[in-house]
Amino acid sequence: MSTYEQVTGRLPPKSLLKQRYLIDSVAGRGGMSAVYKGIDTVNGNRLVAIKEMSQNPVLMSQINEATARFYQEADLLRSLHHPNLPRIYDAFSENGRSYLVMDYIEGKTLLQLLHDAHQPLPVPQVIDYALQLCDVLNYLHQHQPPIIFRDLKPTNVMVQRDGHIYLIDFGIARFFKEGQAQDTVFLGSPGYAPPEQHGAAQTNPRSDIYALGATLHCCLSGRDPFHAVDRFAFPPLRQINPQVPLELEQLIHQMLSMNEQQRPPSALAVQQRLLQIKHQASDATTGLAHVAAASAPTQYAQPSPVTPLRSSRPPDYAPTVQVSTNTPATPAYNTIPTVSPAASPQKAGKGRSEVWSPKFIGLFALLLAITIIGSVITFNITNPYGPGNPWGLDHATELGLSILLIIVAFASSTFVRNITGLGILFLTILATIPAGFAFFVQTVRDVQNTLGTPFLSGVSVNPLLTFGLAGAAIISLAWLLRKTTLIDRVTLLVIFGVAALCALLQSANLDGDVTKHLLLLASLILLIQGTVLAARTAQVYR
Repeated sequence: MSTYEQVTGRLPPKSLLKQRYLIDSVAGRGGMSAVYKGIDTVNGNRLVAIKEMSQNPVLMSQINEATARFYQEADLLRSLHHPNLPRIYDAFSENGRSYLVMDYIEGKTLLQLLHDAHQPLPVPQVIDYALQLCDVLNYLHQHQPPIIFRDLKPTNVMVQRDGHIYLIDFGIARFFKEGQAQDTVFLGSPGYAPPEQHGAAQTNPRSDIYALGATLHCCLSGRDPFHAVDRFAFPPLRQINPQVPLELEQLIHQMLSMNEQQRPPSALAVQQRLLQIKHQASDATTGLAHVAAASAPTQYAQPSPVTPLRSSRPPDYAPTVQVSTNTPATPAYNTIPTVSPAASPQKAGKGRSEVWSPKFIGLFALLLAITIIGSVITFNITNPYGPGNPWGLDHATELGLSILLIIVAFASSTFVRNITGLGILFLTILATIPAGFAFFVQTVRDVQNTLGTPFLSGVSVNPLLTFGLAGAAIISLAWLLRKTTLIDRVTLLVIFGVAALCALLQSANLDGDVTKHLLLLASLILLIQGTVLAARTAQVYR
């Protein structure tokens, strides 16, 4: 095979693969692969990325190994479903080459953003990327068996214009095998691969934490560790970029520990530390609290007249590199210009809340209006079960609100990714179920007019609804332990506290008393509104 034939990215535009995929252009090229922008002519001319595997190795055994690794990536991605991972659609071989078809991601790599900015990326922006990376790493590490990415670096993180990131290139990811002494193959990217990835020990979730630390250090310093004389030596961040908070510098330093046991124990632990730093930044740092974690826009900065960042690889889909210590000495890092200070932050627990956006205020008010107005209307319907039945829709209304509370709590779980928050929602649902059952029994009795044998006669259901609603409110008070602003914490305390009080007070009234039903309605409506607000705070301050 000639050298020309071994090079990837040579397919001309309008080439057709598998009688389906039309090549549009080359999106990126590295030593091991190339990526084309293509069109899926069978599926509505959908834009796709088509990764072509290189057959550059001379020995057939190397080609077979690379091919096997290529299909390993395909099989791995097929089994994964996460918003920060690309979807894979197809994998095939044609004309002696292997191809992987996946989502086409419009955006830039972290290294491209650094090149464009010619200076470190803003601290709030980097923290937003880091939170997303922690989320996807935690997903991979919680997989059974755990998946170790092993090649996290700026060129393997794609950033869309809205700030959403994708982790790409699973070519050397591996399953973690408990008890294995070391990895069979030493692969990784110099400067980002931890010591154990060089053959000293088996890679594990803390290996990815090291690579994440190196990536964050690069983003905040503008220093690519690939160029360093000592690729395991990282200068203090605040010496390069004074805008980095001390707490963030300390966290990244811990992530980059040579001793893996001294690194944070998990990606989730790193994510929680980052949230604390984001919400407790001092006035001397950049305004982290002004940036919503889920909506920080990517700043595609215009070049400024400073020395550009040195790069060792093409910006898109750079190859993984076999580790080698025989690298020519180059300057450890570039001189970074002073970054202009940003606005002072609002600390978490103080100041203006980010939760109450116009859209959320509208949703909160709409839900409140529906529950109150709906309750007033149904309570004033006379003889709903017929002329001879004096009972109204009071219990039916309370049954409907309890079902709505369960639905709201379940729907809120889609916005809450923290285990603590999910646990609170789950327990809230469990506590509401017996109360809902009590309202159901009372509604059936109302329909029967209770002149005959009442439904489940002899069963007192009042304790169920009392302890159910009071329990749900008390459980929901656990939301106060999560990070948020003072105003939101006080609001949640009032909402859930009053809901619990109403649930307990109603037990002293007879079933026919208006006061009892007003207290039940208040408890249910407050629980619904409080759960929506708590889920919103968990979404903003995740």
